[in-house]
Amino acid sequence: MSRQPSSFVYIPGPSKPSPPAGSLNPIVPQYTGRYDVTTKVQRSPTIIQPGMFLPTRDASPTYMPPHWSAAIHPEGKVYFHRNAGLSIVTDSFMYNSDIGEKICFWAAEAEKRATEKGFLLASSVELYLQVDDEDCNYYFIDRVAQTVFWLEEYETSDLGLHPVVSPSHLKWVLEVQYWAHIENFPMHFGGLPQKSIEELIAVFSHALVDTLTSPLSTFPYGAAETEKFLNLLINSRERIYDGHTVTQVARLWGVIVYNRYETHYGQEQSRLSRDSSILVDEDSEIQWTRGLLSCMTFRSSDPYLKRLDELFVDKFVYGSDWDNFMTQCVKGWQQIAVVSIALLLLHIFCFFLPISPILAFISASLCSISFLASILLIHRHEELATGGATPAHDYLSAVISPRFKFQGVALTFSLPKASFFWAVLTFFSQWFIIISHLISFLLAASCIAIVVSVFLAFQFATSGIQLHRPSFWPLKFWSDKKDEASMAPREGSALLVPKTSCATTAWSKWTSLWFSSATKPPCNLQGPVQQLQALPLLQTTAKGATKRQWNGAKAGGGRALGLFNHMKSHKKSLKLYQIVAV
Repeated sequence: MSRQPSSFVYIPGPSKPSPPAGSLNPIVPQYTGRYDVTTKVQRSPTIIQPGMFLPTRDASPTYMPPHWSAAIHPEGKVYFHRNAGLSIVTDSFMYNSDIGEKICFWAAEAEKRATEKGFLLASSVELYLQVDDEDCNYYFIDRVAQTVFWLEEYETSDLGLHPVVSPSHLKWVLEVQYWAHIENFPMHFGGLPQKSIEELIAVFSHALVDTLTSPLSTFPYGAAETEKFLNLLINSRERIYDGHTVTQVARLWGVIVYNRYETHYGQEQSRLSRDSSILVDEDSEIQWTRGLLSCMTFRSSDPYLKRLDELFVDKFVYGSDWDNFMTQCVKGWQQIAVVSIALLLLHIFCFFLPISPILAFISASLCSISFLASILLIHRHEELATGGATPAHDYLSAVISPRFKFQGVALTFSLPKASFFWAVLTFFSQWFIIISHLISFLLAASCIAIVVSVFLAFQFATSGIQLHRPSFWPLKFWSDKKDEASMAPREGSALLVPKTSCATTAWSKWTSLWFSSATKPPCNLQGPVQQLQALPLLQTTAKGATKRQWNGAKAGGGRALGLFNHMKSHKKSLKLYQIVAV
């Protein structure tokens, strides 16, 4: 415990000091302005007295009221606490006699009002006071209930607290404030119970497994950070009575409890995946502009729009996901800037070839736009790549549109690549003019047809677009080579295969098991998991797929493919195995 070494002498003030003319106002621990700079000081030379600060010499006494002591937070801020009667703490500077008198008055006033309202102020209760001119801000905390409370009834919005859906949900909001108080005043009460750090270790242990096995874990930290915190907590479990350990445990508990509030932990509908929205969105997004935006940008805006929607689900963002996203964006813009300059330099040949000046001007302008947009985007977002959750939330809250959501942001992010694609298309269209001028129009048209055919073939081969059999085409042509339908499992069956390093690995190398829709035999896999029950795995790996859905498909009411599509759309799949249902 860190305390002021100087002796304390109380000099009483007037016999009956005039009470402050202000009022007792509620406040919450996170809004006390702890990190605000209220005064600035001027350093100056001073005199060092002989033997100054030696324990054999008496230091100059510091005047404080009786039963009050000072403690120093590990961050360096001094605070004061009363160690007789009701426990009281304050960060108002009680070395100032005027402030000390006001604190004593408001302490007596708060105790009086609590008694009048029938509050039993047990030894687990602590009062916080903050002098604000003639007024005084206050709140109570209870170490047993791990909550904060006040003497009057208030709306959560009046106190600056988040909205809730139930009383148990409100408990998480108040517990966040409780841990903020413990973090701010950790040095005077003898430490936390051992179960506080043991439960926190259990939380981080579970979270480490969750983050390692699922990319959509709702835990606020990544696997690497979680492991570091876990090791730190394990090494600190024997020092839970030290104020420094109390501070770090309280800070981590504050993060965990707030995350439980955001995920609706223990509520009727909780968030089990990062990309799951559980809140009502009052703003409806205009959808027809999405297709137009995708066509204009050669679908380069689609990944940005999809990722931004996933990052800001229910207006909540994970710092690690945002940092990774911004890092990838900056890297992509840097690459586009380089290739845009390279393409712009190729326009030198336009001075020596029979080309269209208008097309050359358009392609050069598009290259310039691509380069400039890349530079501006890098300059604007480079610092956000390492900012974490708070700057990310502020940024996304500022740029989101009530009607178009992140469509405008996605268009801006994809502008360098889209401009480059348009520049490439415009620039290489000059070859048609060159070939027509130097050889013949027919050859130029043939070359263009070949290029378009190759482009379309590439598009169909590398995208999810499937070519359907024309109605006039003989069905036999499509089934001569191999009757794959006969090789597929019957309805209601499924295939479990170990997930290898590449999705294109030959099926013959996968350890598989078929099981019928009528039975549930165990699945013996030659892999990291032995004696795995196949059906329970299907029921539990995708958290959105319920037993009712599986039983319906199993009974023949629908194909098991519907279950697989539901699981695939959920995207929170097990990393060890992937499930292919037919």
